[in-house]
Amino acid sequence: MKRRNELHFAIIGIGAFGSALAKKLSEEGAYVIAIDNIMEHIDQVKEYVSDAICFDATDPELLESHGITNVDVAIIAIGERFEPVALIAMHLLNSGVEEVYGRAGTLIQEQILEQIGITDVIHPERQVAERMGVSLVRRGMSDVFDIGEGLAMFEVEAPDAMVGYTLKELEIRKRYELNLITIKRSQKLEGEIGPEEQYKPIGILRGSTKIKKGDRFLLVGRKEDVDKLLETN
Repeated sequence: MKRRNELHFAIIGIGAFGSALAKKLSEEGAYVIAIDNIMEHIDQVKEYVSDAICFDATDPELLESHGITNVDVAIIAIGERFEPVALIAMHLLNSGVEEVYGRAGTLIQEQILEQIGITDVIHPERQVAERMGVSLVRRGMSDVFDIGEGLAMFEVEAPDAMVGYTLKELEIRKRYELNLITIKRSQKLEGEIGPEEQYKPIGILRGSTKIKKGDRFLLVGRKEDVDKLLETN
């Protein structure tokens, strides 16, 4: 079985969302084909991706001749109009592409894509709004990823009251019913214009790991339990 970064990805629609996704997948080592019917959009990503092709992806013959029907994963990131998303999704699914993701802006569009049988529906604006809404209300929380069943992954600032204590002393799982995946710690790295501060995982966590000022926790659990942790004093 292929690892995820060994799969061939096709991203159809290179707007702001599609462009950012194409670059990120490429950074992760994936083979990425960028497709758009506007050459200017293709020019913006061609140096980052494995291949960049300008053509009308609603044409099934062009999809096949360019090899897009042979990819492992297709993401239809077109945001201006919905009809092309549905047409392309049907073509790709009928051609045997195993994973097809489509962008929807309304509930009706989402229901149509689900009826077609796509793998999942993309809601970039909604997802960004939900993450921002949570981070604005919940102090110290900068990143949220919903994993279903009431659970999510959170990145939060370590409460000041925990600084100087070890993980064994804090008993985060027992006290807050949260799983601590890793701790991200600030590091000074030399950049093009001088030292840059980046947060990086500190590695395997042990009971003796001591919390430092500025540490960030990567947690899996429920929002209400994260709130309890952030209120620690």
